[in-house]
This record gives sequence, structure tokens and C-alpha cells, in this order.
Amino acid sequence: MESPRDSNKIRQKGPGARGKVAAALCAALLGGAAMTGCSDTGASGGSSGDLPRTASKKQLDGGSLAKDVDLKGAHFTVGSKEFTEQQILGKITLYALEAAGAKTKDQTGLQGTTIARSALQSGDIDMYWDYSGTGWTQFLQHDKPVQGSAAQFGATSREDLKKHGIKWLGPAKFGNQYAMARAADATGRAGEVDSISDLAKLAKDHPEDATLCGASEFLDRELSALEQSPYKLKFQAPQVYQNAFALNFVNVAKGSPCKFAEVFTTDARLESLDLNVLDDDKGHFTTELAALTVRDKTAKKYPQLAKLSKELGDALTEKTIIKLNGLVDLEGKSADQAALYFLRTNGFIGK
Repeated sequence: MESPRDSNKIRQKGPGARGKVAAALCAALLGGAAMTGCSDTGASGGSSGDLPRTASKKQLDGGSLAKDVDLKGAHFTVGSKEFTEQQILGKITLYALEAAGAKTKDQTGLQGTTIARSALQSGDIDMYWDYSGTGWTQFLQHDKPVQGSAAQFGATSREDLKKHGIKWLGPAKFGNQYAMARAADATGRAGEVDSISDLAKLAKDHPEDATLCGASEFLDRELSALEQSPYKLKFQAPQVYQNAFALNFVNVAKGSPCKFAEVFTTDARLESLDLNVLDDDKGHFTTELAALTVRDKTAKKYPQLAKLSKELGDALTEKTIIKLNGLVDLEGKSADQAALYFLRTNGFIGK
């Protein structure tokens, strides 16, 4: 994926904004748990039905991973960051490793990039999925991205291995990255903003209308970068609201307390809540192919990890990850259920 979603008119017919926001708020508050007590507003665009919450030994032994990858006798601790997509990727990895014969320990849901990366480098975890743009800017401290998702991944993986002894396995067939969005039906000046350049002009000329919701990591990492970028986008401190990432979508959909919000480009809530992704017309946000990151000594000790990560990565397309994110964020399934759905439908484990 070379850039955030090209269209700034992402729309889906369905329930009214009030119903969609109510469903998203229910999912956000329950953190991906089954939405007991939440009314079905139809925001999910159709249910996937009942999904298993655990995998039996028969299932783990009945798919392609049990035949293709041999990790018997290995023990791995798997981590992830805390947001939905990361937890799904972590759970997929846990079950895949078990299907290949390994023993696992679950340390998914770590709070943010810094903690996850530190845990990997210290040996507290053995692996987690990260994104090549994050590696390039955060771990390797480069100011300018490499153009093209494949080129960015190659540059990140080579330099991170050389400097830090971290191997990037895969990558997946999808890329994720930050973007900024508003409600499709936003009124007033906010409704006239279709690009980040438009937003920068609004923030300069009418700062009272440039309100932003963001999670702590985005606000810590990206606000100063946006100020120094070609956009020169600066939000006034009272206009910035820090909240949990899931609430970005809810708050911007209802236009309160913010008219604009940080989003990820692979999030199913962009469509279900009828949000417009602003055109990144100056190419600020970096391309972010996902890959399984492990210490090089671990990769060398267990070369079958490369095979496992390639098989998983080849099946993890953009369409697939949006579907998996939607199972959790829109249908109220757990990350375990989404992971098992992915592994079963791709034949990695048995049915």
C-alpha cells in the first residue's frame, strides 16, 4: 500500500449516524468483548456468526502449518501492542506457533511501540509484529521516509538488522499507517476540509475549528512531526483531546469533542462510521508494511520462523486485515476469535 486510502469519500449505506456511533461506542467500551447488552444496529455490515474462542489440539494438528513448519521443542513468548490489529496479529502468531509444535506464552497487549520494542530487545518477548515506517522513523531515527512500501521495508529491515540485530520476517501483504479523518457529514468549515493541506490552513486561519482527537502515542510522536512537515500543521493545545484509540472514531463521527481524529488506514470503522480520510497530499505519513520482528539470534536458531511468517504474511492482505479488524471492532468478537477465523479459513489449522 503506497499511501493512505486514496478516496476521501469512504461511504457505506446503512444505519444513521446516531445508531452507528452507538454501536461503535459499545464496542469501544467493551474492548472487543462480546457485545452482551448492546443492540444490533447493523453497523457491522452483517455478522460472521458464532466463532470458536479456543483451538483444540485436533484443530491445531489438522492444518497446513502442522505439516509445513516444524518448531517442536521450541518455546516462544509472543507480544503485541495494545490496539486491535496488533492483538489480532499476536494471537494469530501464538496459534500458528502452537500448530507448528511450539510452546507459547502470551504477552500480547503491551502499551505502545516503545514498550513492545524494549521487551523484544531485552528478551522479555521473542517476537511481535511491527510496521516498517515505524521502524524507520522511531527505531532508526530517520526524518524522511523511503518512497514505496517495498523499498521502505527493505531499507528498514537491512538497517535494523545491522544496527540492532533485529530481523524483520515476512512482510505481510498489507501496510498500515496513520491518517487523519473527519465525519463525512461534518458541517461548517470542517466539512470543507478534504486534505491535510486544507486542515493546516483551517488550523492557521480558524484554530477554534481545528479540534483533534488522538491516542497518546500519536500525540507524542506525530504532532511535532506535523508541525515540522511541509504542512506546518499546528494545533492549539486546548484543541487537542487525548483519548483511547477506539474513541477517536466515535468522537469524530459525532463531531464532539473533535472534528478531526487520528485513524489507521486498515480500520473497518472508517467505512462503518462513514468517515472521510483526508488526502495526504504532501506524502507525510510513511508506508508501513507489517512484519514479524525477532532478534537475529532467535531467527538463526529457529530458521522455520521465516517460513511460518512468510506463509502468514502472504495471506494477510489489506482486505483480510480490514475484515479481521471489523470482526473485533464492529461485531464484538475477541482477538482470539478473529485469529482463529483467519487461520481456519486459510487452512493453516483444521476446522
